Amino acid sequence: MKKKLFSVLLVGALAASLVACGKSNKKETNVSTVNTEINADEYAGTITSNAGVYKTFVNLPDWKGMSVDLNESDYVVLDSDIEDYIQSMLESKATTNVVTEGTTKSGDVIKLDYSGKIDGTAFSGGTATDVTYTIGSGKFIDDLDKGLVGLTIGKETDIPCVFPESYYNSDLAGKTAIFTVTVNEVDESVVPELTDEWVASNAASLGIDDGSVTTIDQLKSYVKTYLESQASSSRSSAIFDAAYTKMSDGLDVSDYPSEELTDLLNTLNSNIDAEYQSYSSSYSSKEAYLKGVYNFDSLDAFNEYADTYAKQYLLQKMIVTMIAADNDITVTADDINSTGAELASYYGYDDYDDIINTYGKTMNAEIGYQILYQKIVDFVCENVTINDITDTAQ
Repeated sequence: MKKKLFSVLLVGALAASLVACGKSNKKETNVSTVNTEINADEYAGTITSNAGVYKTFVNLPDWKGMSVDLNESDYVVLDSDIEDYIQSMLESKATTNVVTEGTTKSGDVIKLDYSGKIDGTAFSGGTATDVTYTIGSGKFIDDLDKGLVGLTIGKETDIPCVFPESYYNSDLAGKTAIFTVTVNEVDESVVPELTDEWVASNAASLGIDDGSVTTIDQLKSYVKTYLESQASSSRSSAIFDAAYTKMSDGLDVSDYPSEELTDLLNTLNSNIDAEYQSYSSSYSSKEAYLKGVYNFDSLDAFNEYADTYAKQYLLQKMIVTMIAADNDITVTADDINSTGAELASYYGYDDYDDIINTYGKTMNAEIGYQILYQKIVDFVCENVTINDITDTAQ
């Protein structure tokens, strides 16, 4: 089954799916920077042409050699990190042992029936059966949570409780109740032991399906390489973000390409409309949806935020594209087709042509920019000075 493939340029990056509307007077250019239907080998040409447009709105600062602070110790993979990651692998394969004898303790995952009464009368929401609860989680009121410790499994027990004065339900706040509770079982999580046999049997289901990992030592080596790769990627992102902040801080932007900005806002608007339609039965209006889900006081407030966000995104794209053009950094058709093939495999499409047939050739431009962005991240990292602040942070 195919997964829905979101636009990897902007739509896929914005889980919140922003929206904005309204018009403003913008400086017009003869060359459009909006993504259009192009072949993969045509994307490289858009880098130069787009950079030419962007340079009419902002001047690229002199950034090469700038100093960037970084806590290098944050990106060192320790033995404990490897052990913790392998432990999470083991826990992901844990089984459940149902215990029906004994007593409960803090941390137990239990299944229980309970019935609460105030002055001998049941109250709304105070009765339930076959409830799964972790003792000590604090999701029940404090007296009930603590009263679940030390109970005999299968035995009915009365637990006196006092609702907090600040309890959200004013009808219950400060009231004394008796909860009649029966713990039916304790669900013990059984984490498998790490052995060579376990590794060999579970590597494929853990995503290591090339047959190269069959022993504990090989698993540790694999995890170390994976974590170091993740750390390196995070380090590069941190360096770029810090460098970009210095580049863009106080930058004088005369305006934004109006057609591209409008296109971004229209895309965001379409996304939020589609999102709202999926949940419209639960909300009285789009504004109610935006307030309930994203905590915006009004549609205008959301639109204002979206406009700011879109401009921030576009400014970064302008700077990234100008750096690429000034330093002859490009994206080839092979780059795009290779990444497209990876996306097709991940999302369940036959091949990249299947994606193109579904979403159009604008995907070449969108994937092209994602590749270009990563190349610029790497290029910036190679051309700034890193000031390790590890010692001063300790």
